[in-house]
Amino acid sequence: MATKRQLETEKLGLVEIKSLVEAYEEIAAGQMQKVRTAVLTAREFLGGLSEIFGEVKFNYARDVLTVERQKTRLGKGGKTVAVWISANAGLYGDIVERSFDLFADYLAKNQTEAVVVGRLGTKMMADRLPKILYNYYDLEDDRVEVEDLILIMRYLLQFQKIVVFYGQFKSLVNQIPMATSVSGDSIYQPSSAEATEGQARHQYLFEPKIADVLEFFEGQMLTTMFEQTVHESQLAKFASRLMSLDTAVENIDKKVGRLNRAGVRLKHRTDGRKQLSRIAGMSLWQ
Repeated sequence: MATKRQLETEKLGLVEIKSLVEAYEEIAAGQMQKVRTAVLTAREFLGGLSEIFGEVKFNYARDVLTVERQKTRLGKGGKTVAVWISANAGLYGDIVERSFDLFADYLAKNQTEAVVVGRLGTKMMADRLPKILYNYYDLEDDRVEVEDLILIMRYLLQFQKIVVFYGQFKSLVNQIPMATSVSGDSIYQPSSAEATEGQARHQYLFEPKIADVLEFFEGQMLTTMFEQTVHESQLAKFASRLMSLDTAVENIDKKVGRLNRAGVRLKHRTDGRKQLSRIAGMSLWQ
């Protein structure tokens, strides 16, 4: 049976931990708010842009084929790279683990190069996929430095297909692992009618020509889309961290409540023993 001092010491320790967790919770909320508005605003725009990109590649397949042949001559044709955006630190709940599972499953089923972003990812790769070779790049958890982004994209643009694995923010209580193509290959899926008839949903005019437009997409726009994906991952991680910390606070409160109840029971037993001692003392004098 714990003593009163032991209960008070444990309770004090929990209160101190709770203060620390609440401080982290406040920081996570501030970090999440920084990227949330920008992510949600840009998501719809980039979604529409991605659809146009994929639609152009589908509906103007003959022109695209010429460009693809040029890529092949440059050594780019057909190559795929899988990119996993992990994290540099912990306390992000299970979203990093779940996105890793999706990434690992893709590597097992596909012939592809691999890229890991974030120091936590290197530890998980060493523990669970030690035989997989990959390229490593570093990005901060709360921001995207232009120099780091350029370094990553300089490597990724060697590939025809770029598949990014990350956590996506759905709501504060719901973040899901996601695999997204930022190369236009899987972004637009034509309807069966379009596929049968081979007709474009929209007609586009290209200035100066389609090859230059595609080259622009695969440079500037793919960089923008990848950066947006990184921001999505950051938002999901901060939301997951916020929920994990909130759960931790709730658990601490429950533990403190149990200690308080144990303290009350201990006090009742102590008072009972004192009362019995007084009664026994009185009986001795009678």
